[in-house]
Amino acid sequence: MSSKKIRKTIGLKMTLLFIMFALLFCVVLGFFAYRSSWQAYTDTYARKALQVSGATTLLIDGDRIGGYLNTMETDDYYDELQETLNNIKREFTLMYLYIFRPDDGDKFTYIMDAALESDDPEKLAELGDKDEFYDMNIDYDFFVNASEFEVKKLIIYDEYFGDAVLSFAPIYSSSGEKTAMVAVEISLKSVQEKQAAFFKTIVLLSCITTVFMIAGLMFISRRIISKPLRKLTNGALNFVSSDTLSSFDCNIKTGDEMQTLSEAFGKMACDLREYIDNLQIITAEKERIGAELDVATQIQASMLPCIFPQFPDRKEFNIYASMRPAKEVGGDFYDFFLVDENTLAVVIADVSGKGVPAALFMVIAKTLIKNNAQLGKSPREVFETVNDTLCENNEAGMFVTAFMGYVDLQTKKLTYVNAGHDPALVKKSGGEYEFLTSKPSRLLAIFEGTPYPEQEIILSAGDAIYLYTDGVTEAMNNSRKLFSAQRLLAVLNENKNCNSEQLLAQIKREIDLFADGAEQADDITMLALEIN
Repeated sequence: MSSKKIRKTIGLKMTLLFIMFALLFCVVLGFFAYRSSWQAYTDTYARKALQVSGATTLLIDGDRIGGYLNTMETDDYYDELQETLNNIKREFTLMYLYIFRPDDGDKFTYIMDAALESDDPEKLAELGDKDEFYDMNIDYDFFVNASEFEVKKLIIYDEYFGDAVLSFAPIYSSSGEKTAMVAVEISLKSVQEKQAAFFKTIVLLSCITTVFMIAGLMFISRRIISKPLRKLTNGALNFVSSDTLSSFDCNIKTGDEMQTLSEAFGKMACDLREYIDNLQIITAEKERIGAELDVATQIQASMLPCIFPQFPDRKEFNIYASMRPAKEVGGDFYDFFLVDENTLAVVIADVSGKGVPAALFMVIAKTLIKNNAQLGKSPREVFETVNDTLCENNEAGMFVTAFMGYVDLQTKKLTYVNAGHDPALVKKSGGEYEFLTSKPSRLLAIFEGTPYPEQEIILSAGDAIYLYTDGVTEAMNNSRKLFSAQRLLAVLNENKNCNSEQLLAQIKREIDLFADGAEQADDITMLALEIN
């Protein structure tokens, strides 16, 4: 095949290909332009619906509005509110504006429906009329759980108005009870008319652009592309067929992007070989690190008491603990052990940071605390000794928050020290959990010579202690809201009669429900102790 015929064949194929591409481009451009403009229009109307529904709730007395369904009688306030809703509907050109209360199941009951002179009386609802949720593509649970304004777009269809956006806003009583909902529906008929005109314009402009682009391509393919492209193709074929993937022989001297592309292919050959070699090394290294992290996770888990009951022969107490790291290894730890026959030590701590550095520092801190405690030192002496030891050569600037307590199993006295840790919660027999209010001391590993004063409380049979790290109270959901100490206290008191294991399981469940799939940001560690 002659060179001239090759150029003609490539040029013809490229022209035909470009015509097909141009047609596809027009369709795609028109589709995305249509979608983008439709999205922009509907978002604008949705915001309008949301603002109107939210503003309308401010005009409604939440203590009174729900009562009309009980009496089924109206009064002067009802008539005044009806007129206000009518004015709002007229002012903002709304399709529908009404107040309702959801019933059990798939129905809801109208309380009020805004009406204009031009509205069809047969389409207006009266006090006590019922309707079903299925037409709105929502269900009863939405209304039960809704705590903020909600916008539903393009979920209903009206024979006269067409598609519409729908917004709901809850109405609350002065006591915070949800008594009713405000619904706003805005027609998108005008948007659809604008869309039709916009789409016609896009199609016309795309066709004109396509004609000019095809003419330009035919000129470029004949003058510039065909010959250099053939050389580049032959060079690429030779490169692919090479066993070494180390050379790319294609000498194109056009002085334009085609020459730059040829040079780029030559550099790519060298880079590809180097990349493949590096990728093999990196893959092997990642596999090695992954295997080592798995071992580290197992080692860290084995360092913490994980067999329950840990002291099956001791009936004076019941203890349970758990730790869930945010990464493969974490910086939190807990511990409990018998200092002597009548003294139980409980410890919970949180090392700054996460991952391997925190895990290494955690191992050191845990070992120091337990070793010093088993030497017969008091909690104050343990923390003062451990603090001074950790401060030595602490160039990384890491620190530890920790809580340690000794429970005298005969007198039931708890002697404890708090080194900047979250306050423990204590439940007296028959009572509720309360925060153990005490002034915490400085964190461990910050300043040498820091004093750690001891504090005491007397426990009795039926009392319980709950310890935790800030990974519990600072667990976040997808809205960046914290689980919070107040929510933790509420969950504890809701499950105050559970044993230690059941209590921690319930708190974990509540944290997971709250997070709703959000990534865990910090280690979550808990310990619960019951005095029998």
